[in-house]
Amino acid sequence: MSLASAQQFVSVMKSDREFRAAVASLSTSLELGNFLQGQGYVFDLPDLIKAMAACMAELDQCCSQ
Repeated sequence: MSLASAQQFVSVMKSDREFRAAVASLSTSLELGNFLQGQGYVFDLPDLIKAMAACMAELDQCCSQ
C-alpha cells in the first residue's frame, strides 16, 4: 500500500474533472477498487485518509490567509 499513490489520486481528483466524473459514476466499492487498480493506484483506506487530511490542511492554510 502506498501513501504516495493515495496522494497522487487525491491530486488527480482535484485537478481532472473527467477523472472525477468517472470516479463519481461508480456505484460500489468493488467497482471503485477495480477502476483504481486499472489506473495504477494502489493504496488502502488509511493511506487515503492521510492523503485527504493533507489536502484539507492545504485548503485550510490557503483559505485562512
